[in-house]
Amino acid sequence: MRYLFSHREKVFLRIRDSRRVFLFLDYDGTLTPIVQRPEGAKMPTAVRKLIRRLNSHSWLKVAIISGRSLKDVKKMVGIDGLIYAGNHGLEIQKGNEKISKVPGRSSMVLLELVKLYLKASLKGIRGVLVEDKGSTLSVHFRMVGPGKRKEVKTIFAKILKPYKKNLRLTSGKMVLEIRPAIEWDKGKAVLALLGKSKALPIYIGDDITDNDAFRALKGKGVSIFVGRPRRAIEADYYLKDTREVEKFLETLLKFTISAMQKL
Repeated sequence: MRYLFSHREKVFLRIRDSRRVFLFLDYDGTLTPIVQRPEGAKMPTAVRKLIRRLNSHSWLKVAIISGRSLKDVKKMVGIDGLIYAGNHGLEIQKGNEKISKVPGRSSMVLLELVKLYLKASLKGIRGVLVEDKGSTLSVHFRMVGPGKRKEVKTIFAKILKPYKKNLRLTSGKMVLEIRPAIEWDKGKAVLALLGKSKALPIYIGDDITDNDAFRALKGKGVSIFVGRPRRAIEADYYLKDTREVEKFLETLLKFTISAMQKL
């Protein structure tokens, strides 16, 4: 994985040679720093303005693809005209069109049952949060004391052990995720949104769940990880933090304006 700003010329040459660009952006940890509680992750005004201006150009399309529910990520971003994908791509909205990979009734009943088990078993641990996102569940433990985090993981593993064949379990930054066992993820959602488009896909994300998208775009686009490089992450490039994401978006906007003026 290479540091993007040490290879910016190569990246922007590729952008220049593309007819269109399709920019995919994760939310938490990418557009806004990770915070204690999910509702506190407010996107900086400057970043919101950058995304709005980028999306206003006809040759560049922007999609937000998040682990949050569709309703939640739309509320947090608050920009009309974008494509939104929530619940790791299980819910997608393009204008007035909604695409949902709806779990079967048995999966929804199982998710509800697991949620009740988790809430009952974890209620004695201060700081843990069980979030119902409709099609998925998240157990947040960032606010849990260091001495209790292992207990959260142990309880989670014990409750979910009987259901591993029926549910998909993943983890992220201080969060444990439960999804229906559907062959769908951020990578498949990105490819579905791209369709037969000749646009150059650029994907920016900060967590292990973004690996599905990094893998899907291998050799097809530009994948950018936010954070310290790790062997498990399969992105092409990395940026150090959300401030550098903002810097990259600023550069992309300036490049876009310059390119449009030359047409």
